[in-house]
Amino acid sequence: MSALFPILPFADDETPLSWAARQAAFHTCGRALAFLTDLGIPLVDLARGDEAAVLRLCERAGHDPAAVLRNTISAVGGRRYRLRGLEFAAEFTTGPVTRICPACLDDDLTGARLPGAALRHRLIWKLAPVRTCPVHGTALRDLRLGKWDDIAHELQAMTSLIDNERGVPGRARVVSPLQDYAVARLEGCPGPAWLDGQDIDQAVRATEMLGALEAFGPKLKASDMSEDMWDAAGRAGWPIVSEGGAAIREYLMTRVTASRGKRAAPRAAFGMLHAWLSGSRLSKKPGPIRDMLRDVILETTLLSKGHMLLGKPVTDPHLCSVASIAKAEGLDARTLRNVLQVAGLLSPAEAEQGSNRLVIDYTVARDLIDIVKHAVPVTRLPDLLGASRPLVAILIELGKLHRVLDQRALESKVGKAVDGRGVKSILRFLKIKFPTINETPEGFVNLSKSAEISRSRLKAILELIFLGHLKKVYRVSGAHGFAAVVVDPEEIKALLVSPPPGLSDDSYFLMD
Repeated sequence: MSALFPILPFADDETPLSWAARQAAFHTCGRALAFLTDLGIPLVDLARGDEAAVLRLCERAGHDPAAVLRNTISAVGGRRYRLRGLEFAAEFTTGPVTRICPACLDDDLTGARLPGAALRHRLIWKLAPVRTCPVHGTALRDLRLGKWDDIAHELQAMTSLIDNERGVPGRARVVSPLQDYAVARLEGCPGPAWLDGQDIDQAVRATEMLGALEAFGPKLKASDMSEDMWDAAGRAGWPIVSEGGAAIREYLMTRVTASRGKRAAPRAAFGMLHAWLSGSRLSKKPGPIRDMLRDVILETTLLSKGHMLLGKPVTDPHLCSVASIAKAEGLDARTLRNVLQVAGLLSPAEAEQGSNRLVIDYTVARDLIDIVKHAVPVTRLPDLLGASRPLVAILIELGKLHRVLDQRALESKVGKAVDGRGVKSILRFLKIKFPTINETPEGFVNLSKSAEISRSRLKAILELIFLGHLKKVYRVSGAHGFAAVVVDPEEIKALLVSPPPGLSDDSYFLMD
């Protein structure tokens, strides 16, 4: 297959499509579509960065493909693209819009014998965050013909639009730090760690959204932003993001403080940043900025358990109304208010207010609430465990039951009570460890009687049971808890002759 002659070299700052359009003008004085069709290369394949299409173009042009492939933006599926090893969403590009610098095109045309072969569409013009010419220091312009082949960015087909733009004086401005960062990252240069830790499009978008909030406030919508405004947003966001995660969090907290006087909701405090990150149809992963904003909202905003916040349900809210906490925990709201008052989390006056109006830190109250939910009065334990009062006292002494009196803040409210989860644990232990029988075996007696016969303390017998030393233990059907337990006094006597390990010191002392 013969190569095109003479060779038109690929410029290291242009795109494969730009090179194809220049070759079409150079070899045929025509358009890119017809030229590529003659070469057997579909325009859409080259536009989507298909490697086979690029290689075929290089083969016909007699050119080393390395430089061309390096400047190829390739579709990887799911509206995602790759350039120089970096992946990004379609929105990181200009799409069908052709961005130009009229001054650069003036330079192309100066002294050119074939204008069509000289006009180059620069690779960086294809990137959405590139809005300023780094050569001439002027704002770039956006062109579009409104046709299907706008995807080719064929400057040779836009000469009238380009001529109009060349006649308009450029607006001078320096390149933004965000644009510098994006271009440098594609060149393989490192930047701020927080930005480099995410996809390039995520880094750029987060910077612009934070900057838009800083530059224009929370009321402006993203749909009302112009390219110049996005450029200003990138400049405003750069000082925040370049300092890293701690600085970003600090900035978000200041936005909360600024809006707190108005009791603002997150959307009112964070504007388009919140709208972007909470969108139900958010198709692109926004990166770490979403979790950072979510954490700040969790810490500073009244929320209820189960509320959907930035794509995830709230499982551990911080600030909550007493009413929502009571509902989530299955508690009576008045009881909860009283407990919170006793614990010092509410004043007496606040405790008399409606639960919907009272806001507390759920994380501080959670342990107290947990105790209240499971507290069981000591007076109920004999019935719940089928045990005598002395036996209940021994269970507490052994640590099988835990008094909530250890929580002094609740002492006057819950009185003498234990954690009810210990009751369930003991009953479960008896059920699993000891078989049920219909009649008491000969020689077996209940726990109190076994202490008398064996001349031992009930505490020691319970220790033998819980440590697994007593093997002959049964539960008689028709009774509940410890009332159903029968043991063999003779087995107890035999064990006490040579006490097994694990008993308490006072049990050993009384056996001597």
